Amino acid sequence: MINRTLYFILLCFLISASCACKNRKKPDRRISLWRMDKIPYGTKYAFDNLAYIFPEADIRTSSSFPVFFDSAEQNDTLRSLLIFSPKFSPDSDEMNAIVRFASAGNQVFITSLNFNNTTMDILHLKMQEKYFNEGDSTGLTILDPLTKKWLIFNYPGLSIDPYFTDIDTNNVIVIGRDISGNPDYVRISYPNKGGIFVHLNPIAFCNFFLLHKKNRLYYEIALSYLPGNSRVVEWSDYFRYNRESGTFSALHFILSNRSLRWAFWITLILILGMLLLEIKRKQRPVEEIPERRNASVDFVRTVGRLYFQRKDNNNLAAKMVGAFLEDIRSRYNIPTSVLNDEFSKKLAFRTGRPVNEILELIRLIDYSRLEPNLTDQQLMELHKKINQISKTVL
Repeated sequence: MINRTLYFILLCFLISASCACKNRKKPDRRISLWRMDKIPYGTKYAFDNLAYIFPEADIRTSSSFPVFFDSAEQNDTLRSLLIFSPKFSPDSDEMNAIVRFASAGNQVFITSLNFNNTTMDILHLKMQEKYFNEGDSTGLTILDPLTKKWLIFNYPGLSIDPYFTDIDTNNVIVIGRDISGNPDYVRISYPNKGGIFVHLNPIAFCNFFLLHKKNRLYYEIALSYLPGNSRVVEWSDYFRYNRESGTFSALHFILSNRSLRWAFWITLILILGMLLLEIKRKQRPVEEIPERRNASVDFVRTVGRLYFQRKDNNNLAAKMVGAFLEDIRSRYNIPTSVLNDEFSKKLAFRTGRPVNEILELIRLIDYSRLEPNLTDQQLMELHKKINQISKTVL
């Protein structure tokens, strides 16, 4: 009975151990070099311990280009600029500004996975890439400034370790080497005791390396070459987001990220589907509304036809003349009691019609009033003249 119980317990232990192994999370292998990342290849440990390396300095962070320091403060205060970036790709103006900053007596520390040709040309350096796969035990060596001895640091992690192939020994001091003895950490001297430190293996400043055994000493020695009396130590994030001109594309950034790529294509498909479904108009045709008729005009036309059919030409002429004169009085404020030459000149001036045309109309009006039997032809001629003047009036 006891043997069966022990066998059962052992079997449960093996099953639970197997499940634990299957559910074990794989380490995050992203090389972010981000000062807030706690992942193996982040640099939070290095950033948090800057106060230990520079106890009297003001530790700052910045995302702006470091050339924009206050000139007065830059001359009076010793500064150290730290740049940790997966890619360091300044243009020639930016790199020359960094050199001027170092020539003013300041210190610049740069470590990156990739340096562009502009940086190497301006610093007069040449480099050769060298790769190690993750899991291979690799190492670095650094020169201790106190004992003048080369110290070796090993760790079982990822290393992308390029090295310098051409160095000007007059201005460049080798501080660190890889396990094969190739230089990978140098200091370039500039006037006023300024310097630019270039480190080709940023993995040495990641959490995984520094927390392995006593590798923190490598970090302390590497940064101890920067003056300890630096009053301002600035960790610059500018070059993490800076792109070489003409190479950055928002669409390329979206398509290069798996999650953003799926979101982009799904959104595009949904928009196209919506357009195909809505391409046909669903709105009902608008009914044509008939034009509203002017009842007053219809009434006048009807009455005019009635008088014309009854041959009451004199009465119809009197009403036409009365309506015309009433319109002249209301629109132009011209008295119509006496239709003489003065009236003709005023009406011609207001309407822009020739005076002779106005005089001819007055003659026809006087004739219609005096003639007891007005013919159809005479009535039509009066109607025509009134219409000519009425169009101008209206």
